[in-house]
Amino acid sequence: MVANVLNSVSNQRVLLSPLNWGLGHVTRTIPVIRQLLKQNNEVFICCDETQERFYRNYFPDLWYIPLEGYPFKFGGKGNWIFDLSKQMKNLNEFRNYELKKVNELVKNFQPDLIVSDQRFGFRSDDVKSCILSHQLNLQLPFWAGLGKRLNQKQLNKFDEIWIPDLEGSVLSGDLSKTTSKKAHYIGWLSRFMYEGIANENKELMYLGIVSGPEPYATRLFYELVEKFSEFEEPTAIIAPSKMITGSTRKKGNCTVYAQPDRETMNYLFQSSKTVVSRSGYSTLMDLTVMQNNALLIPTPGQSEQLYLAKLHAHHNKWKFLSSVNDLSLDKICC
Repeated sequence: MVANVLNSVSNQRVLLSPLNWGLGHVTRTIPVIRQLLKQNNEVFICCDETQERFYRNYFPDLWYIPLEGYPFKFGGKGNWIFDLSKQMKNLNEFRNYELKKVNELVKNFQPDLIVSDQRFGFRSDDVKSCILSHQLNLQLPFWAGLGKRLNQKQLNKFDEIWIPDLEGSVLSGDLSKTTSKKAHYIGWLSRFMYEGIANENKELMYLGIVSGPEPYATRLFYELVEKFSEFEEPTAIIAPSKMITGSTRKKGNCTVYAQPDRETMNYLFQSSKTVVSRSGYSTLMDLTVMQNNALLIPTPGQSEQLYLAKLHAHHNKWKFLSSVNDLSLDKICC
């Protein structure tokens, strides 16, 4: 159960929106929404079409308000700071547009609370606004100190910062350590928190999870398909629906699922011996809750994932690889 500051939110109208940088920002808001609904809140989700399709597996009856995502574009060469710096003007313009959009939503829906998952423009000066983030201290090189200060400046514009970790930053380490009085630890957030671990029959050797921004996600998808199809043991991959035609596709003993429904998703996690994925923070929370073994491949050049790999290098269930080519059957047991 999600606890602490969320327990005080009841009988309110809430506007919530996740960042469009991979579905991890969507999945970790699922237990937040569940808790809000449990406490008799009315929740309106502002998101794009891909995010809405995922949410509807869990909340088919909620009100969804169309809201486009930030215009992220990456060169795919691991130069994250350079790529983001080139887009700073467009990102700032979109943030200003988003602020105006939220003002319209406030007039139309009269919310009591706004909850943003890492969207700096999804807030209002007229309504209490909270941001969900574990990235309070960006792990950037010393020469990128301006980026750290800009990030902290944007976070401080919110009334509260909700950190998805335990006290002491157990899972996120230095990323979320802070002395800010606005910050509140609310515990780990996983879509599987209410599902439990039911299946002891681990019939899948590997379960690959494709996530993150393009072009890194598509590249990982094709690498996993090629590698998994080499194994004689059954494997599976969960991928965004845009990557395959139809709901499933097979190559050898590898089955690819296009954004499966909730029940299929739970089954795949429960029946896999080892999960193979990027080392994004939301994924680490899912793995912690489900107690899966995992082989994790940080996105090239992404400082957050590289930091988390270093932080958890000696984890008893996780191993970190430099690429999909490092996969082999002898790396299943962590």
